[in-house]
Formats: sequence, C-alpha cells, structure tokens
Amino acid sequence: MTGDPVPEAEEILKYRFSDRTLLEKALTHSSVTNSSCPGNDYERLEFLGDAVLELVTREYLLTEFPDEPEGVLTRRKIRIVQKDNLSNHGRRLGLDGLAYVGRSFVSSGGALESLTADVVESLIGAIYIDSGLQSAREFITREILKQSDDSGPLSDARSELQEYCQSEGLKLPEYSLTSRSGPDHNPVFTITVRIEGKYAGKGTGATRRAACRKAAQGALKKLERMV
Repeated sequence: MTGDPVPEAEEILKYRFSDRTLLEKALTHSSVTNSSCPGNDYERLEFLGDAVLELVTREYLLTEFPDEPEGVLTRRKIRIVQKDNLSNHGRRLGLDGLAYVGRSFVSSGGALESLTADVVESLIGAIYIDSGLQSAREFITREILKQSDDSGPLSDARSELQEYCQSEGLKLPEYSLTSRSGPDHNPVFTITVRIEGKYAGKGTGATRRAACRKAAQGALKKLERMV
C-alpha cells in the first residue's frame, strides 16, 4: 500500500476515528513492524475484534431467529464469522487494498484472503476501543450481518462442517466407525469425526449416515465454543 489509506478507510467504514493511530495500527500487517516491538501491528486488535464480532453476531441471530434451536443458531454463527465470509465482505468494501504490508509478505505471495479477513476483525477491534460497543455493533450489523445471505435454509451439518474446514484451510473431516451394536434389524452405529487428526465429535444413529450427521453436529458445537 502506498500513500495514506486512513482517509479512504474512514470513508469506507463510515466512521471517523478520534484516535487515528488505532486505525493505522488496524491496517498494519506484522510483516511491516519490528518483531522485537510487539503490539505495533493489527494482531492484538484482531484478537479483540474477533470477540466483539462473536458477541454482536450472537445478539443479532437471537433476535432475527427467535424460534430456532441453539444448534441451528450455532451453524449460522459459524457461517457468518468464518474467514472466507469476512474476506468476502472486506473485498466488497475495498479493504483488501488498504493494508500496510512488508516486502516479506509481498515476496512470499502472502495469503491475501486471510489478510483481508484479519483486517476486518482488527478494524472492529479498533472501532470498539475508539468509541465503544455501539459503534462497533453498527458497523458489524450494517456491513457484515445485513450483507450476509443467511436467511435461507442451512445445508446439513456434515456440509456445514466441511465448508468450515475448507474456509479455514483445514483438512476435510474424517469419519470412522467406532462401533456397531444391536441386532441386524435394529442396529446402532457410533461414528467419530476427526479434524486435522484430532477428535472433534461423536454421534450415534440407526444408520451410518445418521451417526455421521450427529458426529458433525457435535463437532460444530465444539467449534462454536472455540471461535
């Protein structure tokens, strides 16, 4: 990025910072800063912005979908806060071209999509610090929640889990049969799902398909507590 992106960023965000150094920091990738001086890049603001986005998204979904069970709300929330969705919104707004990056990022062909998603979260964190939760809520609602196509029916839990892993650059979920019990006319299957080789969930059902679906639902709930 050349020149001063601060005025353009404020115009895009429809928000004027009281402390513009927060905005500059929110746009600064770690490849620019001296590693011996932590805190001069956007990583700490991204950490905060992630939590603010999580809270506001939960509030919004509870209001928008008052009759949906917790499991469905969880899947909607994961879809909204996952990196590829945030990256899409960042590109739509034009934030992908505003970040300060160093030569090491450019020469390595750095992950621009991940960078854009990170900047969205860091900007949320910066707005929150600059003027509080309501300002951050207004930005998130206007530019992420209202712009995310999440009003329609969701795909099944296995598809949702696969989409999540793909968006986060993880290996696809691996399902394995743990046990089969009961008589042939009324079997019970137990399936375990692993992500990146780590246990993620377990489910039981009268068919392998049903057990896999339950395992995926368990994994999504576990992920919900982590993101």
